[in-house]
Amino acid sequence: MTQPVNPQFRLSAQLVAGLVLAGLGTLFLLDNLHIVHAREVLRYWPAVLLLIGVSQILQARSMGSMIGGSIWILFGGVLLGERLHVISNILGYWPLLLVGIGVYVVWQSFNRGVTSNEPLDASARLSAIAVMGGVDRRVTSQAFQGADVTAFMGGGKLDLREARAAGPEVVVDVLAIMGGFEIKVPETWTVIVEVLPFMGGYEDKTRHPADPSATRLRIRGFVMMGGLDIRN
Repeated sequence: MTQPVNPQFRLSAQLVAGLVLAGLGTLFLLDNLHIVHAREVLRYWPAVLLLIGVSQILQARSMGSMIGGSIWILFGGVLLGERLHVISNILGYWPLLLVGIGVYVVWQSFNRGVTSNEPLDASARLSAIAVMGGVDRRVTSQAFQGADVTAFMGGGKLDLREARAAGPEVVVDVLAIMGGFEIKVPETWTVIVEVLPFMGGYEDKTRHPADPSATRLRIRGFVMMGGLDIRN
C-alpha cells in the first residue's frame, strides 16, 4: 500500500510573492469596506524585505546566497526600524553597505589562487573590463588558468568553449554593477556558481556532465542591478 506523501513547508520566493499578493488583495478589500486603513498598514512594507532575506537564507546552497539573504534582512530591518521609531538616523550610515560589499569582493580576490601546479602564463589568464560599453572575448588557450571580468554600466561575453583547463579546476571572478556578462563554457565542464546577487541575478543553463572527474569551472563574484548568464 502506497504511503501518502506529506508535503513539506518551504519558505520559497514563490511562496513569499503569493503571500504578498494575497495580503495586498485582502488589505485593499478591507480598506474598501472601511474596516482598516490600508495606508496605515502599508507603512510596514519593509517586512516583505525581511521575508525575502529569510527565504534566500533557507534556500541557500552557497556562502554567497547566505550573504545575499543577510543583506536583504539588514536592509529591511533598518527600514522597518525607522518606521517603528526603534532606530533613528541610521540611514545616514548606508555607505557601510558599500563598504561591506567592497570587503567581500576584495576577500574573494585574495582567495582566488591558481588551481594548477603549472607556472603562471600571462596568455592563459584573461582580464576584461567593460565600463559604459561592451567587451567580447574568446579564449582558445590550451592551458587556461582563470579570468577576471568586470562590467560597470556595460556588459560583455566570455567564450570558453575552445579552451582547455590547465588543472582540474579553474576560477572565473565576476563583478557586474548595473551591467552583465554572458559566459559560454564547454559541455564537458562542470559549472559551480558562487555568485552573490543583490537586486540582480544569475542563470545557469549549462548541462552538467556525468563524468565525476570532469573539469570544474568555479564562477564567483558579485552582481548588483545586473545579470549573469551561463550556458554551453
